[in-house]
Amino acid sequence: MALSEISGSKPGRWRDWRIWLGLLVLVAAALVFVALNPGLPRLAIFWIFGLAFGFALQRSQLCFVSGFSNFYLFRHGQILKAILAGMAIATIGFALVMYQMVPDPSTGEIPVNAHASPFGWHLVLAGVMFGLGMVLAGNCMVGTLYRIGEGAVSALVTLLGIVIGMGFLLHSWGWWWPNYISQLPRVWLPQSLGWPGAVLLTLAVLGLAYLLVHLRRPRSKITTGRDDIPPETIGRGARLTKGLRAIFVSFWPVALGGVILGVINIFEYLAVDRPWGITGEVSRWSSEALNFLGLPVEVMAVPGT
Repeated sequence: MALSEISGSKPGRWRDWRIWLGLLVLVAAALVFVALNPGLPRLAIFWIFGLAFGFALQRSQLCFVSGFSNFYLFRHGQILKAILAGMAIATIGFALVMYQMVPDPSTGEIPVNAHASPFGWHLVLAGVMFGLGMVLAGNCMVGTLYRIGEGAVSALVTLLGIVIGMGFLLHSWGWWWPNYISQLPRVWLPQSLGWPGAVLLTLAVLGLAYLLVHLRRPRSKITTGRDDIPPETIGRGARLTKGLRAIFVSFWPVALGGVILGVINIFEYLAVDRPWGITGEVSRWSSEALNFLGLPVEVMAVPGT
């Protein structure tokens, strides 16, 4: 009889290289933070938040495009409901943060970096083009990044296409922004409804969407297709071992990922006065690549972003 059978535990429960690699990366991330913090404290904060966002996204396999496409094609709404839950949590937290910046929104002042961009037809056009492109690619922008980390070569092709497309945007931005987009109104609900009205309306819309997604769920259970590790394979080892496997090995419930992302976003807004964003950084990659190729571009920032 094997020793593992006598002890009642599964063999090799402490031999899983993923646990040790996860702990090693965690220690390395902490050392990088300590090294950056004295001279570049803001960069050190972005380092920690970036890792937190990426880790939560990959562990929960949360992808915004998958959330919509899975619901539309298969009526599988788990990912979409997780996104809505995260948005509801962020709505409350963001309102509290922005209230400290602008207690009286009727003055027309908009909090710095609140991402309150001009509202108009360009958002519809951009949404359709973005949705079509990401569905064809199979990933959203965040999904593309963490799937590159997983070793998906196709995601590298997607990222290359995103950078090239962003380059076309940057070269034409000097015409789009001053002539059309900047002329459109910036809609900020607290200015019209006050803080309570804006928060309640947003939560009501998100709640209604959540209810509709839930009611449209399929009668038969649809699996996510993720390679989750069944509980019975974890064994009866120490609670610490189970906890480490739950963090570094098993996939997280997608709803948990949505909630964690919402909470992290609130803390980032508190720490660095701006919520989470991806397109701005990708546009910087594109501009640097174009400058390297001798095709310089002038990046015009959108007010509030």
